[in-house]
Amino acid sequence: MKTIFYKFTFRLVLAAGIIVGILKGQEARQKWVNKKKTKYEAKRADQKKFDSTQSLLALDEIEMSTYHS
Repeated sequence: MKTIFYKFTFRLVLAAGIIVGILKGQEARQKWVNKKKTKYEAKRADQKKFDSTQSLLALDEIEMSTYHS
């Protein structure tokens, strides 16, 4: 579900870039799309990093003491 949402958001940004290009010109469009694309990719990288750390299981004190005994 998250993947579909991210793909939809990315495509929405590209479509909005066309409108910005029509109204303000191609140079403004390129700057705007690059800025949004960079934000999108940074969020995506952070999400992947967060997902990989969430897969680790945190042990509580009792489990730690039985595991290390």
